[in-house]
Amino acid sequence: MSSKLSVKRIAMSVALALGLSFSAVAAQAAPAVILVVDTQAVFAQSKAGQSIRTQYEEQAKKIMADGKKTDDALQADAKKLQEERALLSQDDLQKRFQSLQQRTGEFQQSIQIKQQGLQVGVQRAEAQVEAALRPIFAEIMKEKGATLLLDQAVVLAGGADLDISAEVLKRLDAKLARVEVKALTKEEMEAAQKAAAGR
Repeated sequence: MSSKLSVKRIAMSVALALGLSFSAVAAQAAPAVILVVDTQAVFAQSKAGQSIRTQYEEQAKKIMADGKKTDDALQADAKKLQEERALLSQDDLQKRFQSLQQRTGEFQQSIQIKQQGLQVGVQRAEAQVEAALRPIFAEIMKEKGATLLLDQAVVLAGGADLDISAEVLKRLDAKLARVEVKALTKEEMEAAQKAAAGR
């Protein structure tokens, strides 16, 4: 599951919303007030992030469990065909083999589509967390008079006294305790792909 949040994008949008462009800060010749946040830790520890991970794991297991039934049936048919091949004409053997191949291909494709639909569902759920984080970042930056927000991942050393992760986590949990992960169906995936292609 991809759980990487676009912190740079969020931080930049917050800075712009507050009218704190880098050029403006430089023009004022005032020292930058920097804050640091560990977004990966916030996401992993948050109620919303944990709910996304739990739902993903449950739905992924269901996809595999449902697929195993079909996979077992296909393997049984393949074994039966192997046992009966000496009794079949070349034409009948070819027809049954092609049918088995087609069913196997359709099954693999259906599993792939379900997994892709789940991944898109996770991405959309994570986008809701990102949307909830933006105003939280803006609020804390304004309260502390900060001009720049950095992700912990880009800080090589130090920054512990500037870390607002705990406060961000507290506010995120209060604002968004759970996000639903809704896997897209085959039809929804096709519609989304058409919409993306038309942009």
